Amino acid sequence: MESTAIRLSELNFGVIINTSSGGCDSASEAELLNVLEGSGVTECKTWCGQADQMERAFAEAAAQKLHALIVLGGDGTIRTAAEACSRRGAYLLPLPGGTMNMLPRALYGDVSWENALKNTLADPVTKVLSGGRVEDSQFFVAAIVGAPALWVEARESIRKADIADVIEKGAVAFQEMFDTKLQYFISSETKGEAEVVVVICPLVSKEMSDSEQALEAAAINVENAAELIGVATAAAIGKWRHGQNISLSKTKRMAVQSSKDIPMFLDGERVKVGKKAEISFVPKGVTVIVPAQRIS
Repeated sequence: MESTAIRLSELNFGVIINTSSGGCDSASEAELLNVLEGSGVTECKTWCGQADQMERAFAEAAAQKLHALIVLGGDGTIRTAAEACSRRGAYLLPLPGGTMNMLPRALYGDVSWENALKNTLADPVTKVLSGGRVEDSQFFVAAIVGAPALWVEARESIRKADIADVIEKGAVAFQEMFDTKLQYFISSETKGEAEVVVVICPLVSKEMSDSEQALEAAAINVENAAELIGVATAAAIGKWRHGQNISLSKTKRMAVQSSKDIPMFLDGERVKVGKKAEISFVPKGVTVIVPAQRIS
């Protein structure tokens, strides 16, 4: 996608910080505002609180008619912000404050939120991201569909040091893995069954440029539980291509269905879809602010 240089001084900024995400705390607000001030952004509205305060924060931010929103939080908070900015035409600067940090890592690399922010403010440009949609939910990195996706929840429990929850969620994921396969339909010629389907956006695809108007779908079949667990973990961090028994397709639309409710994670956040879901390509999803040097 093409990028456009912007002037920070001309933008009305808002900042939302979710202190429940694990990668930031109440002290992060002052640190973030200090970085902004050093780049000439001296006035912005801020909301800093725990997860149960985020709904109110986003509602109040929407009423401010902001030009740009900086969000420091986990994958769920960032995906909520991306959808909000997409609807309102505001710029998004998503900072890594959680466990997986799927969108921030894709945009800024594997760096701290402080460095991601400093690098971006030093030479900011805007970039329009394409993505995918499942019903009313959007994603801009990847959708992981199928029982192996349940291991994402177990990873979150590990982060919180909740051993009992790890065991419970791990056991559920393990039981579900081989109980039910997904049926996927990409076209009349491309359909079948798989343990897991990973749908990749152009932003992170190794085979597509940012400008390609399609999603990349990988239907993955495995032979044993250990391999399936490995695929689930690899898919969550973008290394799924190195797995075995993978069928790849490019598509603008596909459907999945199962005899049970389908586990699905969009950019690291679980969403409810029932037993059937359609996944479609979105050519213009959200406009993000990134460092000029990150534009290939």
